[in-house]
Amino acid sequence: MSGHRAGGPPTVAVINATSASVEPARIALAAGYPEASVWSLLDDRLISDAEASGGLTPALSDRMLSLIAYAVHGGADAVLLSCSMYGPVLEQARREHRLPMLSSDEALFAEVARRRFGSVLLLGHLTPAVQDSVNRLTRMLSAADSGERTTVIGRTASGAAEAAALDDIDALEESLAAAATPYLDDVDAVILGMFSLSPARMGVEKALGLPVLSAPLPAARALRERVAAGAWNRLAEPESAPVEAS
Repeated sequence: MSGHRAGGPPTVAVINATSASVEPARIALAAGYPEASVWSLLDDRLISDAEASGGLTPALSDRMLSLIAYAVHGGADAVLLSCSMYGPVLEQARREHRLPMLSSDEALFAEVARRRFGSVLLLGHLTPAVQDSVNRLTRMLSAADSGERTTVIGRTASGAAEAAALDDIDALEESLAAAATPYLDDVDAVILGMFSLSPARMGVEKALGLPVLSAPLPAARALRERVAAGAWNRLAEPESAPVEAS
């Protein structure tokens, strides 16, 4: 149950798996959901432990579920995950908690589907996370298929993780642009699949001359719409209750 007080600002709990995603999430929410009060939660070993384990394990999923429950019971009106790797955990969380929740790249992927690119390059700084994002985006695009298929290519940008951790935007831009350059003739857009990469979006777009899309601002806007509409995820609705489209 939410702890939102009538008349007060809605509280959005952002659950971060790296400190490099905290500020991009705050900036995006300030722009896309300015009336929200942002509550940042951080477990900065969620990514390193996933890497060491070879991906998302049941124990790591339980840790994320515990963080989500902590946010809900602490009074959050909505929950946003800033790490794409943990997006699949939301399916279970939505069954357990009745309030709007959004993974980091749901809204971004919906935008990619709407724009119907012929091919896109998805960049990240962790190979397992990149592959997971490519798989999920491909599934979403297939489900939304209107006769025109979008090809999704995934690549890991060498040095991007270090640059993001150091808040070195110049180095981050260089890393992402270098990873994308070999594909300039093959893709119509570049997707930055992690919140921590988003500060480089404008610089990379300028360097490449292609549309570059990132996750935080679409997520903030989508979460604002869901909270305003009272739009819970379908998985959280009682079977007998009417479902409001989100």
